[in-house]
Amino acid sequence: MEKKNKQFFRTVAGKSLLFLTINILMIAVLACACAAVACYQEDLYSISEEEFYSNKCEDRIRYEVMSNTENLLGIDHFSVENLSLKVTGEDGNHIASTRDFDEAKASAGKAGKYENVRLYTYDVDIVCAPDGSFRHMNAYLTEPDDVVTHATIEAYADPDLFIGYTDFDKQIIHFCVSIRYAVYPIAFLCVVAGIAAFIALMCVAGKRPGTEEVFSGPLDKVPFDVLAFVSLVITLPIFAIVGAANGMFEAALFVTAFFAFANIMMGLCVSFASRVKRHMLIKGTLAYKIIYWTIKGILSIPLVWRTVLILAGITLFEAIFIVATRADEEAMIVGWFLEKLFLCPLVFYIALMMRKLRVSGQKMAEGDISYRTSTKGLWGDFKKHANNLNAVADSVTLAVDEKLKSERMKTELITNVSHDIKTPLTSIINYASLMGTTEPTDPKMSEYSEVVVRQSEKLKRLIEDLVEASKASTGNLEIVPAPLDCCTFITQTSGEFKEKLDSCNLTLVTNAPEGKVMIMADGRRMMRIYDNLMNNICKYSMPGTRVYLSLDVVDGNAVTTFKNTSNTELNISPDELVERFVRGDSSRNTEGNGLGLSIAQSMTELQGGSFKIDIDGDLFKVSLSFPVLLEQA
Repeated sequence: MEKKNKQFFRTVAGKSLLFLTINILMIAVLACACAAVACYQEDLYSISEEEFYSNKCEDRIRYEVMSNTENLLGIDHFSVENLSLKVTGEDGNHIASTRDFDEAKASAGKAGKYENVRLYTYDVDIVCAPDGSFRHMNAYLTEPDDVVTHATIEAYADPDLFIGYTDFDKQIIHFCVSIRYAVYPIAFLCVVAGIAAFIALMCVAGKRPGTEEVFSGPLDKVPFDVLAFVSLVITLPIFAIVGAANGMFEAALFVTAFFAFANIMMGLCVSFASRVKRHMLIKGTLAYKIIYWTIKGILSIPLVWRTVLILAGITLFEAIFIVATRADEEAMIVGWFLEKLFLCPLVFYIALMMRKLRVSGQKMAEGDISYRTSTKGLWGDFKKHANNLNAVADSVTLAVDEKLKSERMKTELITNVSHDIKTPLTSIINYASLMGTTEPTDPKMSEYSEVVVRQSEKLKRLIEDLVEASKASTGNLEIVPAPLDCCTFITQTSGEFKEKLDSCNLTLVTNAPEGKVMIMADGRRMMRIYDNLMNNICKYSMPGTRVYLSLDVVDGNAVTTFKNTSNTELNISPDELVERFVRGDSSRNTEGNGLGLSIAQSMTELQGGSFKIDIDGDLFKVSLSFPVLLEQA
């Protein structure tokens, strides 16, 4: 179930769900933050809901009293809706009042119009001009000639008329009060869940269901630095517009801008995570590409011209600096010092790299071909030169190894040829000597003669195989290609070697496709290849085992496979087996001269085929591959 959920979140729907979840959690956190700020500002953590309404009502009454008192001081004795006011000086003298003040004062608390009316008293400062005209009620904003009078405002008002909240507003306030302590754990849980959803979104970024391969999305085709710049350009005007707005419109714009910015940043983070997983964050930036192609362009310039350009650039920089400083000696000295502070370590570093290359060349000149130049700390042409020196050393080492191998092979070839020629030649000499000392009528003469003939035939075959192997390896063997059916070779080989395989207690299993499999080859040479391989099988296979001879068409090639189980341990590599005079048994006690596989390989390659040997434990397999000849209409 967990694996299915993991695969679901890799889909477009799953990623969209994570985006939506993060947005919902951000809305919840923002709502909790707004509720907490509102409760703190309105002091709802220390007062009850009733006290809140009472305080708001008193604030509203005070505001209305003050604003209407300024009008009353300018025009005495007029009516104010829902308020009855009287302004009295500090000496008790009457300054101004509304028409119904006396009536409200007398009827306050009694049944009728003024039943719920309460008295509110405020001390204020009245600022008047020298001529006695009213200016304002702010003692901090006075002119030198202004007259400030301390006064008392008596106001009769019904609190119920100044609440100023609708039923919907009261429901919101009640909800905020009820969750004022719960907003903190709710916000914390939403933040934790949002972080978890964001981490999950980053984990599935660039992933698709059913595979661990990381894919690039549509945004990944845009260089990351360009994408970040465009995101910044898009969001800055939004916040600029928010800063210019006021009131509720500003708040709505701010929320819209915040979520737009958050979602743009989330998209940027998804692209960031995908690029990091594909190791393309730095390489996928426009700045990297510009720097890379600039450096590559500079390095493509020949070393001499590059040096000229660098020196010209340094000279130009010095000239510009001299003109800019206008012969200011102190500035020129500082500039000269800074330039040398940069150039001297660079020149010293170049000298160290050249010294490393010189040591490497000297070692090679002294014949130490095992020495290799470390490229650590080298850069540019110096690193290329070090790699070239190492390549030369590798080539020399390879040539020496090949030379030693060639000398070893020559020595082994001479030894093996000498051994294979000496054995039948010794037998011929010995039995010829016996024939010279034996009477012609002696019955043993016939036995001696058979041995001499048999050993002579063996010596003849050895010399013929040696000549044929030499011609095949040098390409001097005549090849007459013609269209041939490979299935015919399988059938013919099975018939010719049946008796010999039976005598060796081997069972041949053949497999060939129905119909013809035509190739272009020399029939006589092909049968020689089959004969050599089958004779090799008869000599070295373990008695009582099966021998497999099969033909298959693979990728337009006719592949013939010979498989058998070796009678002795195959502790030799396939490459060594095809060398001349090399046998599967190192004791060289078996019949043969070690040229069969070498001749078969050379003949196969001369006809345009491929020859491959595979050894798996005691299993020995040879594969011949020739291109299938397409039928012509």
